[in-house]
Amino acid sequence: MIPGQREWTAMNNAQSASTSRRSNALFFEPFAHPVVMSAIAGVGLGVSYIAATSDPIASWEIELTRWLNHAPDPVAAGLWPVMQLGSLVGPFIVGGAILVFRRDRVLAGLAVAAGVGTWMAAKGIKQLVSRGRPHLYMPDVVVRSGDGTGLGYISGHAAVAAVTAVIAMAVLPVRARPVALVIAASVGIARIVYGLHFPADVIGGWSFGTLVGVAVVTLVDHWRRGHQA
Repeated sequence: MIPGQREWTAMNNAQSASTSRRSNALFFEPFAHPVVMSAIAGVGLGVSYIAATSDPIASWEIELTRWLNHAPDPVAAGLWPVMQLGSLVGPFIVGGAILVFRRDRVLAGLAVAAGVGTWMAAKGIKQLVSRGRPHLYMPDVVVRSGDGTGLGYISGHAAVAAVTAVIAMAVLPVRARPVALVIAASVGIARIVYGLHFPADVIGGWSFGTLVGVAVVTLVDHWRRGHQA
């Protein structure tokens, strides 16, 4: 080996390893079309609001709710643990995963804050819209959790699942992003299966959570670009 080549090779290897560690520690990939995502979510929120404020409840909501609600018990049982990701536990799980696997403290903290904030905002929207849960309109609905009372639009579980899924997607490889979407979709569907929400409640929750999630990811992207400039 040429004199000095060993030292040069060792230095290059050390630099490559350091770069690799930094890359693995902080991976953040913003969305290519955030405006399109927001526009679709905005339309979903508007359409779901119209459906939620319609009197009487649209027949398509009644029929779809009844069909999903009568899913077999094993299906409902399998959806139960997934459904919990839409509770206040979900943001802490997602934030913790981002912190552990991506070492992104900023995004981890924002995932928790956005999730909790979305949960509280959903409660406020419920009060404004004041739409009851399926049991109020469908005496034959099977309530698999709780007593089925309270307000339905928007679904807080669906909203929290959506916002945390969108934020998680920013630190997932493109090929893995559909997994986050499937989980968020499953949370919303589970709420209908359990007799706790109408489809419009869930669509509204997904849409609201998506809007918040895209806003968070976009703001983080702009902030980091500004610090890199």
